[in-house]
Amino acid sequence: MVPSSLRQSENSMDNMDEFKQLFNEHKKHVFAMALSILRDSELAEDVLQEVFIKLYQYRQHQEISNVRAWLISVTRNTSLDLYRKKKREITGFDDDYFERAQYLSEDPLDRMVLSKYLELLDSEERQIVILKDISGMKHREIAKIVEMPLGTVLWKYRRALKKLRTGLE
Repeated sequence: MVPSSLRQSENSMDNMDEFKQLFNEHKKHVFAMALSILRDSELAEDVLQEVFIKLYQYRQHQEISNVRAWLISVTRNTSLDLYRKKKREITGFDDDYFERAQYLSEDPLDRMVLSKYLELLDSEERQIVILKDISGMKHREIAKIVEMPLGTVLWKYRRALKKLRTGLE
């Protein structure tokens, strides 16, 4: 009986190490996606926690073939659900959200660029640009996640980049 409990402990430690690695690898993308929808860093942190709890629970029962796509999809759906529930309370960026947005980047320049993204773009454009530029996803993957035709995603991405170029000049 002792050996099997030891194996379970070792196995759970391996799972926990793997889970920590997944968290460290994907937390920036999950937080950025949630923030692009909610525009509130505290709510985005709540979504980050909720999504990784869902990941932990889901992985105990089933295997996930593409963790990044699963996380982004669940983050998007969770953020949209939360947005609908708290629509009246969400007013936009608070003054110190960049100080609390440790999940995005340690580099202040990255945070500044991201703030420009979020200020200049509408919600759909923000999601597409964040998924493409921060998460490094392909346009086809983005089209599936945001449930839009590929041509629309490409058009919105190009339009968003044009807005950014104009706004940053």
